[in-house]
Order: sequence, then C-alpha cells, then structure tokens
Amino acid sequence: MSDLFQNLQTFARVAERLSFTAVAEESHASHTTIARRIDQLEEHFGVCLINRSTRRLALTPEGERLLDHAQRVVADIANVEADLAGSTAIRGVVRVGVTTALGLHYTDRLAHLIDRYPGLRVEFAVADWQDSLIESGVDLALRVGDPAPEALGVEPLGLIERRLVASPAYLARRGVPAGVRDLLHHDCITYGYGTMPAVWDIDGDTQRVRGPFRANSSEAVHRAALGGLGIALLPHIQVAPAIAAGRLAIVLPGAVISPLALSVGHRFRAMGVPQRVRAVLEFLKDEFPAADRPGPSRTAHAPHA
Repeated sequence: MSDLFQNLQTFARVAERLSFTAVAEESHASHTTIARRIDQLEEHFGVCLINRSTRRLALTPEGERLLDHAQRVVADIANVEADLAGSTAIRGVVRVGVTTALGLHYTDRLAHLIDRYPGLRVEFAVADWQDSLIESGVDLALRVGDPAPEALGVEPLGLIERRLVASPAYLARRGVPAGVRDLLHHDCITYGYGTMPAVWDIDGDTQRVRGPFRANSSEAVHRAALGGLGIALLPHIQVAPAIAAGRLAIVLPGAVISPLALSVGHRFRAMGVPQRVRAVLEFLKDEFPAADRPGPSRTAHAPHA
C-alpha cells in the first residue's frame, strides 16, 4: 500500500470520526502514527486539512474538498479489490448503531453475513437513544423518524408495526380494555425518561397515559409487561414470540396504531461508501423484518424500535 493511499485512507477515517485517538484504536496504531500521516498529507498538498485544538478537530475548507476525493479513491480501490478477489476483499470493522428490538432481530441473522464475508467484523452499539453519528463513532445508524442531521446518506428501511400488549395475569386482575379511553384507567408501562410526556396516539386519539413504571429501554418495558406490571406499546417483532407463547396478549387488536418509520444513515459521500460498509448496509436492508400486515398511512416518530 502506497504511503499516499494509506494517508488518504487515514484522513478519510479521521474526517468521519473527528478523533485521532478513535482512529488509532480501531487501526491498532499509535496516536502519533495517525497524526504523522495527516502531517504528511498536508505537506504533500501544501494546505492545512484539519484544525486541531485541545477540545476538538474540525476540517478546514480544503479538508472538506479533499474528503470527497479521498473517500472516492478509497472506495474505488476497495471496489477493484472486491471485483478481482471476490467477497474475500470485504474485510474490516463496521460499527452500527441499532435500536434494541432491531438489534436483537439482526443479531439472530448475522451468521448469514459473516458466512458470506468471513473477513468482516461487525460491532453493534445497541441503544434506543442514539447519539450523533460523530459522537457515537458508528459507520451506520438506524433511526426512527427523522434521520441524524449530520447524515450525508440516508436510505429508508421500512415500517415496524406496534402492538398494545399485556400479560394474561394483568388482564385477569384488572380487566380487558374495551376502548382507547379505558387505557386512562389502566397501568400503562411507557417508554421515556425524565420530563418526556407519556403520550400514546391510538385510533387518532392522543392519550396521556400513566403507570407505575417507565424506562428509556424498550427491552425493560417488554420485561415489565411480561411481569404483569401493566399494558405496553411495543414493536411487534419484539413481542411476537411472547404473544405466540401466550405470555402476552394483544390489547385492542382492532386499534389503528401508527407504525415506526425506520431509516439508516451514514456520513459517507454517495461514491465514497466503503465496500465493507455497503455490505452491511445491504444486509440491514435485505434482513429488515417484513411487515406482518399493511400499516396505516401515518408514520410515527417514536424513539424506539
């Protein structure tokens, strides 16, 4: 690998992470080595590419212009390698920010991806509340509703249906709601934290529900529903096994509940998406759960899936 190409590759990664330390760790190189490669690149082109301070890194206007070219060069070389060497050329680490329910869904299917690309390593950052692409250092980020504002590329994945569910024990103890308004008299396990209001939009009727427990983790809400704590509103893919096993029952099965619109974003230019990242992106699209029934026309911007 030529020094210039290696330096361009390092520059592209530093521009994406905005951290010498993070790139050094993922490259198994020293901080000094990464900084020296950027110095060499700046000397080669005769311009300052990155403004460095004790608090943060920022690309200069010249750095922004070079980034387009650097990502394109890196992607072109990767495409050539993949074309000549087949799937064995797709290797390296891809970091993905995923929500809890979809993270578990994709984890069950990762073996198919790794079997196809044995040189690939995938790391999931599983959290219902995602940081920015820059702060979290991920290559791809799944989002509910609006994509991350710093995303340069966004591709829709699809819709995730949601269900109102409760344990049979809870329903036997408190009764089965006959309509949306009845939810006001039930213990509702909600998703959120702090001052976020607990609001459910069902059948076009917005209800501010209450209950003894809420959490900023959909899996915690799921476990609370299984434990008989109350009624929860959760992604269907998360509760389907418990419904099939009789551990959870659907509440108000005829209700219209807006699905969650999912997309995946990244910070690569259109022609600069690395082959390793593109392989995982295609996996996320191909393995996205098929809709179990046609969804309503409205889409929700709730923060979890």
